Amino acid sequence: MAAMDLNRMLERLNDLIALDIDAVGAYQAAINRIDVESLRMNLREFQQDHERHIRDLSQVVKTLGGTPRQKPDAKGFILKGFTAVTSMMGTEAALQAMRGNENLTNRTYRNALNEEWSPEARAIIERNYADEQRHLAFIEDMLRTRPWEQTPVQP
Repeated sequence: MAAMDLNRMLERLNDLIALDIDAVGAYQAAINRIDVESLRMNLREFQQDHERHIRDLSQVVKTLGGTPRQKPDAKGFILKGFTAVTSMMGTEAALQAMRGNENLTNRTYRNALNEEWSPEARAIIERNYADEQRHLAFIEDMLRTRPWEQTPVQP
């Protein structure tokens, strides 16, 4: 792999790490505003998936001799802030904000798979993309079935 190729790979991996860091913050903002415990539990699980993505991608960056991103960029603060403000309008609004966030992560991971990767990096990106597809499918299902309308609010 040429030096430029390695630099590009490190840059793209760090872009994915930044996206997952942003997602962790957005999930926390939504979790803080959703009243239905079963939904919060699912969102916590998805947040943990994003934390695992960060760990796994960071390990690949280190293995390649790079320095993994550690904190959100400006987009992350905007994403978290948007989710927090939108979530103040209730469970449905929080899930709609998270659907937008998951559409972004799905698109970004799908596009990443169009690039050349080491076998290890590709396997991690494919696994992360499968998680993102699962997250989006769940959120869309919740918006369709609206379980918060049938579930008593829990503190």
